[in-house]
Amino acid sequence: MTTEASLPRVGQGSLTEQTTRALLDAILERRFPDDRLPAEPELAEMLNVSRTTIRAALQSLERLGMLSRAPGRGTVIRAHVGRESIILQRMIGFRDMLSKDYADVQVNGRYWLEPGPTQEAADELNISLDTPVIKTSKTFLADGTTALHIRDQIPLSYVSAATQKTMLDGKKFENSDSIFAFSRTWPGREIDHALVEIVACIVPDDPDFPLDLPPGSAHIMLAETHYTALGEPVAFTEIIVDDSFVRFHVVRHH
Repeated sequence: MTTEASLPRVGQGSLTEQTTRALLDAILERRFPDDRLPAEPELAEMLNVSRTTIRAALQSLERLGMLSRAPGRGTVIRAHVGRESIILQRMIGFRDMLSKDYADVQVNGRYWLEPGPTQEAADELNISLDTPVIKTSKTFLADGTTALHIRDQIPLSYVSAATQKTMLDGKKFENSDSIFAFSRTWPGREIDHALVEIVACIVPDDPDFPLDLPPGSAHIMLAETHYTALGEPVAFTEIIVDDSFVRFHVVRHH
């Protein structure tokens, strides 16, 4: 089977995750004619990776609900699944999601050290209230208006020694706006999956509320507990969303 899709070559020795992301980008940009992927050997040649790597990447995308694979039918893209799927946020991030519909997406963020977590984070992470944590505040602006605001809490002892020193010394710390990318630097504690609770909320009468919405109006909050592959909770995140900018989809498949 031939295809007109143009894919960037990933490079020799690259990880399955990089290959998965390259394929996901091509899928989301609708580069495959008729929503069908070519056979594994052709994909491997296009991306300059092994068939084993391609197979693992395709299996990952199938688990995410992006692909349907069956003997004799090949690999078909589920065309109705897009950037709005909650399960894809680990890979594409909110910046990419918003960039699809808005010309100017900006992220204002900061990281700082606190002597302890909130009660909710302590409960979710099974840590005490006197456990030092890194807290973050990340505001995503779409065409100048706040679309969503993210607050993370991560136990200080879970991050790298270099990051711990930076935070303890009170120096400015800059990192990706994605907690998943940040977690790749945590020794033995990279995020593998998250449990997401979707909460319907009302905007409080509080001048410090991060969204540009009037008090009493509705908004969505995602409360996420992040886990390692071994099931250890390692971070707690609250995402406050103006759903006129972002509408989330949940993919269910057999």
